[in-house]
Amino acid sequence: MPSITKALNEATNSAGGYTVPDEFSNKLLALIQAQTITMDNLDVRKMISDVQYIPKVTAGTTAYWVTETGTITESNPAYGQITLTAKKVASLVQASSEVLEDNNVDLANHLVEQMATDLALAIDGAVLTGSCFTTGNTGSASPWTGLLHTASYSNAVDAAGNANQTGAWGTASAVTGADISLAGIAGAVTEVTKDKHAQPDVSYWNPRTIGSLMKLTDSTSRPVLNMETFGSPLIAEGVIGRLYGTNVKQSAQVPINLIYGTTAALSASSDAFVGRSKMFGILGQRRGFIWKTDYTITTDVYVWQTTARMAFAVKYPDSYCLIRGIQN
Repeated sequence: MPSITKALNEATNSAGGYTVPDEFSNKLLALIQAQTITMDNLDVRKMISDVQYIPKVTAGTTAYWVTETGTITESNPAYGQITLTAKKVASLVQASSEVLEDNNVDLANHLVEQMATDLALAIDGAVLTGSCFTTGNTGSASPWTGLLHTASYSNAVDAAGNANQTGAWGTASAVTGADISLAGIAGAVTEVTKDKHAQPDVSYWNPRTIGSLMKLTDSTSRPVLNMETFGSPLIAEGVIGRLYGTNVKQSAQVPINLIYGTTAALSASSDAFVGRSKMFGILGQRRGFIWKTDYTITTDVYVWQTTARMAFAVKYPDSYCLIRGIQN
């Protein structure tokens, strides 16, 4: 991460503050991408307008065996479209000159790292749970409908492995809560592959459930979660292990406050996600992160701000499966 002081010295005046060199903004983006669990797994598209339409196949074609001189059956694909609408994500922090001068650590760089963390959490929260709650897990109003919203997915099993668990949350939910099981994980993988998608390659979990995954064993008492060790290149991608062919990632943005039924235990449930990368979601980038800094001379306070405009939409709802009602 380049020095904030160096960036301040190289900043150029513009409307609304001082724009820091592009190199610094690129470093910020790299830091955000390293901390978000979802961006690497999304189909990223460049947007050329505020609203963009992306075509997708809704029905494929079929090949047939025919007899000599027989009539070949016609087979035509069907298409739909995905709508991407750009929204702004932003972070702003400030610090007095005394705070910057009196700290032994490079506080300015720390603030930048914290902003990157906050932005990564906001993006992950919106992708996963956008529109699920009044404010989602994003800390602000949700800009789009996320993967865990009941209007987004078509495949869901419960933690015990029962299929077709697509009903809504709430005290009237028919979903039965349980501890995570091998049947639940295997069921989620099967739901994706039976819909003619490739083997799921990523799964998202709340950290609370990771400890329970570590304890799961197969019929020979071997752990089913293969933890990555020091030096593995997957660790740099946020992967902590491998489970049923998926790269396991954890985030507090995967909720643990979902309500299933009326008992107290079922009011603190979690949903996990199992899916195929690049197939379950599209991330549109209307504008990359722009980093600005400003200084208020009357109060001797520095201000740092960054914004980006992006969009998200579910691509193929049957390319992922939720594991619902996880109690541990």
